[in-house]
Amino acid sequence: MQTIRLQDKARPLSGAIEHYWFENDHVGLPRTLFHRICIPFEPFDSGLENVPQPEQTELVIERINLGLDDPAALDGLEISMDRTPDVEASIYLGSVHNWYQIDKLTLTRDGSGYRVACLGTVEFSREGVANDEPFTFEAVAMYLGLA
Repeated sequence: MQTIRLQDKARPLSGAIEHYWFENDHVGLPRTLFHRICIPFEPFDSGLENVPQPEQTELVIERINLGLDDPAALDGLEISMDRTPDVEASIYLGSVHNWYQIDKLTLTRDGSGYRVACLGTVEFSREGVANDEPFTFEAVAMYLGLA
C-alpha cells in the first residue's frame, strides 16, 4: 500500500466545537451531553488514484462525553481515546472514513476561540486505503454552543 504523507499535505483551517444532547432507550443510554469537534483542511492532492483530486476533507471527533456541568467549560481539557469513553474520530479520505486514534488532544482558550492541539494516528489500513500514519496538528476552533 502507498503512504499518503498526510502530515506534509494537510493544512488545518478554522474549526468548530459544539455540544448536543443524545439519548437512546434501546441501548440504555440516558439523555447525555456530548461534544463534537470538526477541523476542516485545505484541499490537497492525496495521491490516491481512485478519487478526484484535490480531496477536501475534515477531521470529525464525535461522542465526546466530558461529564461537564457547564458545556462551555473547555479550557485546559485533555481528551484521549484511552481515557475518554465512546469518542469516535475519523478523516474522510479515499472515499471512506478512516479511523483517527487520538493519543492526546488538548483545548486551550485562545481569544474568543480555542487552540486545538492533537497527536494521533490515522488508521488508513483498516479500509485498505494506505499505510497507517502518525498525524499531529494544531488549529483554532470556535465554540458554537448547542448544535
